[in-house]
Amino acid sequence: MLNDTHMSLLPTDDEVFVSEDEQEQISDKTHLTLLEVESQGQETSEAWKMMIVDDDVEVHQATKLALRSFTFEGKPLTFLSAFSGTEAKKLIVVHPDTAFILLDVVMETNDAGLRVVKYIREELKNQIVRVILRTGQPGDAPEESVILNYDINDYKLKLELTRQKLITSAIAALRSYRDLITIKQQAAQLTQVLHNLQQTQYSLLEKEKMSTLGNLVTVIAHEINNPINFIAGNMKPAQEYIHDLLALIDLYRQTFPEPGAEIEEAIATIDLEYLQEDLPKLISSLKEGSDRIRAISASLRTFSRGDSDRKVPFNIHEGIESTLLILKHRLKANEHHLEIEVVKDYGDIPQLECFPGQLNQVFMNLIANAIDALEESNQERSFQQIKDNPNRITIATTLSEDRHHVLIRIQDNGEGMSENVKQKLFGYLFTTKAVGKGTGLGLSISRRIIEEKHGGQLTVTSELGKGTELAIIIPVGSGE
Repeated sequence: MLNDTHMSLLPTDDEVFVSEDEQEQISDKTHLTLLEVESQGQETSEAWKMMIVDDDVEVHQATKLALRSFTFEGKPLTFLSAFSGTEAKKLIVVHPDTAFILLDVVMETNDAGLRVVKYIREELKNQIVRVILRTGQPGDAPEESVILNYDINDYKLKLELTRQKLITSAIAALRSYRDLITIKQQAAQLTQVLHNLQQTQYSLLEKEKMSTLGNLVTVIAHEINNPINFIAGNMKPAQEYIHDLLALIDLYRQTFPEPGAEIEEAIATIDLEYLQEDLPKLISSLKEGSDRIRAISASLRTFSRGDSDRKVPFNIHEGIESTLLILKHRLKANEHHLEIEVVKDYGDIPQLECFPGQLNQVFMNLIANAIDALEESNQERSFQQIKDNPNRITIATTLSEDRHHVLIRIQDNGEGMSENVKQKLFGYLFTTKAVGKGTGLGLSISRRIIEEKHGGQLTVTSELGKGTELAIIIPVGSGE
């Protein structure tokens, strides 16, 4: 027979008669070990999990008796039993999908139940499980104080919990739990949809950016290539013609040493001797210029080369050089800034199996960012300070000791960045640049190209006042 404190948990208005065998089974099931689950013949996934936490065995027995035939939305209850706050903490870790808890306050300590609430909410970060605090000693846990200071969902005195009120509380808790689970699932679905949209946007922006730049560079290279090929093709015969004409002039001067006053005056006017000496040099300079333009055109084609659906061997030094050539106008000194020195320390590395066009885009993003960082740091420095510590970008390539990876390091001697900026550096749309000067896509796209497309890593090392280094590690082989 239950004592007076627990009498209200037994059926009253709707009397339920329990045979002695059934009563004995209920009593036996109440004395569960910590991780035993009473499923009433149902799989846990097909039932709502309810945890009873109380140091009084009769409270467990009465609660199960009252709710033994209870169902909600066609699913019965699975009972989990803990007889102390310590047991409850362990049990909720094993069963984080518990729907609601009937939690006593005073057990091994006067605030054991309240400690369980704090543990669930603050340490486990479980905001889903519904907690119904029930106590037979309200003086130890005043209702107003508990509700204000602890994240519980209901507060009941044990004397209040008749069978009907217990069922009502269970229905309210399960409804709330069900709705929270639905919201959580919908939030997870929305998060996945957002992630998919971001990935799609990444891909579209990456393709658009690379396609636009690649097409532009290809068109420029093509437009340069046609006239320069014409000039280069005619340079050699022009040299030969000029050589023949100068030889003929020498022969005339030897044959007619006294050409007459009019010719002598013309010779003096045009400074024939200087012309004969300088004209071959002029033609050689033109040839060097045309060769340089052809090299630029070749570099542009290297940079803008289209990628197939498979990786191909590529000399990354050519990719870096073509990138530096395109950015040369930003490296040279002008009226706005001093020259940015580029120090190259290329190692003896093999060709990489990669997507060359995408890799060149990464080089472009990283080197351009290094230039931006130096230009920004210059705004805080005087001309003399810049002269004493010149702007410098160091690009180094090495092969790993196991010869399976290539390391590419791009370092600037700018102002560096804070830990907070480093944490966000590769974030989607994150930029430290002024509005209109940065999209926040360059580094995030670069990391995606290196990590997702090439199976490598892109990392940052930086310290305020000591510059920034971005390091790329890429497998030598295709990794396919």
